[in-house]
Amino acid sequence: MFLKSISPRQLENATRSFLAKFFPPAVVQDCLELIMYAEHRNKVGQGLLKLMGTEPLQAVKPDLAWQIDEKTKLSALIHGNKNPSFHVAQVATRLCLEKALEHGFGIIGVNGIYSSTGALGYYVEKLANSGLIAFACARSPGAVSPFGLHVPLFGTNPFAWAFPTLQEPVVFDMATSAITYYELVLAKMRGERIPPDVAVDKLGQLTDDPAAAMTGGILPFDKGYKGSALSMMVEVLSGPLVNAAFCDYKSFDKDWGFLIFAFSPSLLTDSDQFKAAASDLTSIIRDHGAVVPGDNGRLFEKKIHVEGLMNVDDEIAELLMLS
Repeated sequence: MFLKSISPRQLENATRSFLAKFFPPAVVQDCLELIMYAEHRNKVGQGLLKLMGTEPLQAVKPDLAWQIDEKTKLSALIHGNKNPSFHVAQVATRLCLEKALEHGFGIIGVNGIYSSTGALGYYVEKLANSGLIAFACARSPGAVSPFGLHVPLFGTNPFAWAFPTLQEPVVFDMATSAITYYELVLAKMRGERIPPDVAVDKLGQLTDDPAAAMTGGILPFDKGYKGSALSMMVEVLSGPLVNAAFCDYKSFDKDWGFLIFAFSPSLLTDSDQFKAAASDLTSIIRDHGAVVPGDNGRLFEKKIHVEGLMNVDDEIAELLMLS
């Protein structure tokens, strides 16, 4: 199932070479950073797998260069014009950072992208590393059935938030669905079953077949109305708010949407005082034996650094010409 003898450097170089077949250097670098972040944090559905599946990153061809519509000194809307979603989201994050550092707050919306923006934790962590509190969310084509329905109206609709501490930022990143779409892609690719209670087939019956789930609907993460409501929240924030599609209905195009905002703790308190208090808060949680969001991902990254090896699925290795 796995090609086990790939070093992180080999994998990065092979991925860079693959991306260079499709994109200019600056875009390659933006995409590479997202992919390697996901692979190093054990977010297997958010990294190299985005080069496969039904909406591979490299398959979407730009119409025009992306455009920035400045709304205010605090806000902007970016029209992606089918440019690579990883790259456009990186542009949005850099602009958000610039506005938040200068004015204390920045909010950027994105429309006109047609593939996943990947691991949202990457974007908010970048902002938190600059001392900001950050939030990001993204919608995708209908794959999740709202509570009480068997019609896939919402995307898997992830969101992420992060805040700075005196050490590393705390980063939380989750899909509002019980399983992500690309976890279905991965299970189908590997010939594996999915958990029996996370998706339904087109008849509304629970299924452990990833292919049947793709034609049916994924359930909200809690299989209930709260998860459905959070998914709806993301659908609104990264759909109508940024002039992107929603529930896969729009008069002209079914694009994906992305929203990111960040603000400085100094709007309410001293920034250093906030970071010290946030560090105390996380220490209390860890002292009681609980895991703080982001800890497991960093432990996985450290494990890779020590062992010097990364696991890559055969199909991905073949795509990158590693086998």
